[in-house]
Amino acid sequence: MTGGAGTRRRRAAAVLIVAVPAMLGAGIWAPGTACACSCAALAPESIVAQAPVLVVGTPVAVTEHGVRATYTIDVARSYKQAVPSRITVDTPSSSAACGLSLELHTTRTLVLGGPAGGGAPAHADWTATLCWNLASPEVLTRHAGPAITPLPAADSNDDPGGLSAAGVAGIVVGAVGGLVVLAAAGWLLVRRFR
Repeated sequence: MTGGAGTRRRRAAAVLIVAVPAMLGAGIWAPGTACACSCAALAPESIVAQAPVLVVGTPVAVTEHGVRATYTIDVARSYKQAVPSRITVDTPSSSAACGLSLELHTTRTLVLGGPAGGGAPAHADWTATLCWNLASPEVLTRHAGPAITPLPAADSNDDPGGLSAAGVAGIVVGAVGGLVVLAAAGWLLVRRFR
């Protein structure tokens, strides 16, 4: 009977050695969910009323984050509230996921949502979707009130492509988890040969 129990333990250890890293890695390498953008027809007045801010600005850089893109925007003017003269805007990188594809160095009007701490990802100041940016810029700004001069930009030494605290924490947790799995596998192998 002892030989059967030992064989079962070895098989269980082998399954754990293969399965645990596979499960941990599945979250990292799994493909994203496919979706298609479907925008409800909203009146420009309704869009402006719901949006925290509209900006007229020029995208000067873009950074890809998997299925998302973050644009750095030089703001010429804003509506509804003052924003810094340089902001970052997060959007899905595909129009099928309701993302905006902004042409660099071309000035345009953007309807933004989710200020930092209220829905925007840690790596961006604001969010933008295709659905809120379909209306004519002239009509949107007509309903937004007077233009506001941008605030001075934040420290120009900020690294817009740097990792957020949450990103660093995720990497650390993943690394520690991987080390724990490797240590457990090593312990099982050493124990097996005793």
